[in-house]
Amino acid sequence: MATLRQLRKQQDLTQVQLAVAADVSSSTIYHIEAGKVRPRPSIVRRLARALSVSPSDIQSGDMSHLEHTQAQES
Repeated sequence: MATLRQLRKQQDLTQVQLAVAADVSSSTIYHIEAGKVRPRPSIVRRLARALSVSPSDIQSGDMSHLEHTQAQES
């Protein structure tokens, strides 16, 4: 599994470009990559679609410090 940041950079996308492609806010991308929020399954699916990967290929980063924080859909 790769982190969202790794997958995004492999495709030479900025956070804003990925946000537009996935129809989420750029702050959502930032917070997921920073490990500040755990994305909802619907957001993971959008991100996977935008990156042409399986949702299971996306690991949001180190989220061991999180409780049950969820990224809000924009």
